[in-house]
Amino acid sequence: LERDEFDVPQILSESLQDLNQIAEFLNELRQFKPSHDDKLRALIHLLKTDPVLKKHKVMIFSEFMATARYLATELEKAGIKGIDQIDSGTKRSRSDVIRQFAPYYNGMTSSDLQTKGQPETRVLIATDVLSEGLNLQDATRLINYDLHWNPVRLMQRIGRVNRIGSIADRIHIFNFFPTAQVDANIDLKKKAIVKLQAFHSALGE
Repeated sequence: LERDEFDVPQILSESLQDLNQIAEFLNELRQFKPSHDDKLRALIHLLKTDPVLKKHKVMIFSEFMATARYLATELEKAGIKGIDQIDSGTKRSRSDVIRQFAPYYNGMTSSDLQTKGQPETRVLIATDVLSEGLNLQDATRLINYDLHWNPVRLMQRIGRVNRIGSIADRIHIFNFFPTAQVDANIDLKKKAIVKLQAFHSALGE
């Protein structure tokens, strides 16, 4: 299209307004501290007080790389032991990360890890790079720190710890839903539930 078909001054003006708004957001973010993060504090409280989560293995999924790395740093600061984290930018061997978290279902034992000098992971934080086709059912607790818009992705995550051949009697899933104020704008909780119910209706439990 020809340039004279556009209101270029208006485009430039609105672009500058957008940049100013982004600058305001960045200034607010600079003032943010983990101590202000109610969601993080709720996770730490859960990991420290739940009788199973404070002792046994737990898988934590986040949708975002930055969030997964942030959680690993802050949980370590909070005194949570045995943490590891993986995302699409992790340079370490993915197989090593998986075996250190779930040795039993990946052909190893805790003793094998000790022999190799590899620490066993108790809390594994991951993005969806670990959401498909892997055996992570050494853990019987899974936390969706970020809910995905796609219920298939949620079921794939759950399928990492709830798999055929697992010896666990029960699997417990924890979901962090948005606050009422946020959800009023994005309606994520309703969308996720409606989509999951549609799957159940079509395929059964």
